[in-house]
Amino acid sequence: MKVKIIFITAFLLIPIFLLSQEKTDSIKIHNLSLDEAKQFAIENNYQNKNSKIDIEIAKKQIWETTAIGLPQINASGEYSNMIQIPTQMLPGEFFGAPGSYIPVQFGQQHNLSGTITATQLIFSGEYIVGLQASKIFLEISKQSYSKSTKSIKETVTKSYYLALIAEESKKILEETGKNFESLLNKIEQSYKLGFVEDIDVDQLRLTKQNNDNTLITINNQIELSKRLLKYQLGISFKDSLILSDSLDIFVEKLDFSDIVTKEFDLESNIDYKLMQTQEAVAELNLKREKSLYLPQLSAFFTHSQNAYNNDFADLTSEWFPSTIFGLNLNIPIFSSGLKNSKVKQRKLKLEQTKNQKEQLEQSLGLQADQYRKEFINAKNKFENEKSNMTLAKRINDKTEIKYNNGVSSVNDLMIVQNQYLSSLNNYYLALSTLLETRATLEYILLEN
Repeated sequence: MKVKIIFITAFLLIPIFLLSQEKTDSIKIHNLSLDEAKQFAIENNYQNKNSKIDIEIAKKQIWETTAIGLPQINASGEYSNMIQIPTQMLPGEFFGAPGSYIPVQFGQQHNLSGTITATQLIFSGEYIVGLQASKIFLEISKQSYSKSTKSIKETVTKSYYLALIAEESKKILEETGKNFESLLNKIEQSYKLGFVEDIDVDQLRLTKQNNDNTLITINNQIELSKRLLKYQLGISFKDSLILSDSLDIFVEKLDFSDIVTKEFDLESNIDYKLMQTQEAVAELNLKREKSLYLPQLSAFFTHSQNAYNNDFADLTSEWFPSTIFGLNLNIPIFSSGLKNSKVKQRKLKLEQTKNQKEQLEQSLGLQADQYRKEFINAKNKFENEKSNMTLAKRINDKTEIKYNNGVSSVNDLMIVQNQYLSSLNNYYLALSTLLETRATLEYILLEN
């Protein structure tokens, strides 16, 4: 009876267990267009999320630096029990016994004190420069986030294109495989009837196997490209990713005039903006070293309450206050050339940064021209390969008709089919290069 109860209980718990497993191992389905994928990556990419956190850290650091110049208040308390009160030797002249020393104990056994201290920075050149530097650090964090966002858009776009091209290649290879399978059946029948030689059958079978092997490679490429895209998007590898845009959409919308004729704006380039900010940082570093020549002035206020007694029970019966207010002025006078050496180092660093800025100006302009020419070359290459593919398909279709009518040989058909497959491969390689080059050029030329 007990066994039966256990069995029934276990049977009833199975659905609950399976439901919990299903919830734990649930797989999300992400159906994304290219624009949706880029926006998703901006919000979920690990690097971009950290860049966004850096902005918040910079904001907190501004307040951290600001707080240094605001009032600082501290409190402390201390209790001490002098088990053996310290003894001092005083000259006997104080007690009418010249020529001798009299041991005297100062203080009480129990001592209690409480102190509150307030300080306020009045002037510090280093503090003023530090405030300016913290604000520039915030600007660097914001610019780094913008750069990260642009970079993620570029990489996601390229990966999205790569995955689409691989999926389109798979469709063509699968359709080609079906054609090879049908043709192989026909040739095998013709071989049995003695109309073709066995070498023709073997040649077609070899061609089909090569197509099947290429299909396996393409499947692996699709898996790897989607896995890379998932990583860039910031989603789990276990999730399903569906690309809702088709490759035809991007081919049809390939507008070359806008990107080719667009002028390169140096001031809007994010890398140049970052270098400008780095130059500002170098100038502030120099300013900070110079500020160390200036005096520093601060004010302080201290109030304490002290109690002394040999009897612990009466320790707090009487308190003795003490209050102090003052100014603290620190004037640097001589540092054996230490400050001067640091100032000269910062001047040299600033000069280096300016040189790097000029170098970047030249480099970015050169990159813009280079990528523009590469894009034009890729465009011409794509148009040529597209024309070749169209021509190869027309030849292939006519040769198939001729073969079906008994006018063309098997060898002729295989030659034109291999030629057509080769033109397809070249077409998609050219398309991939064109789309990738366009994405790179957009990164250089476009602000967002």
